[in-house]
Amino acid sequence: MNAKAKSELNAIIKELNSIISELESISNGVRKDFKNIGSDKCADCINSVLNNYYTVRRKLKNLDTSTVTESFAKANAR
Repeated sequence: MNAKAKSELNAIIKELNSIISELESISNGVRKDFKNIGSDKCADCINSVLNNYYTVRRKLKNLDTSTVTESFAKANAR
């Protein structure tokens, strides 16, 4: 993987971190600031989405960039 592709991957991970942070803040705010029956369910739904983001981030961070073949990189170049 070339430097441009690695930079783009890092930018994607950085954006995921921002999204995760914002969703965590929203979830915590819903739990803290709203005290109705539906607030916990709403926060739980946000946390469910967060779990998906955590999974994607983990997979991107663990991506073995040395195994990307040149043909795959060319086929998926923009």
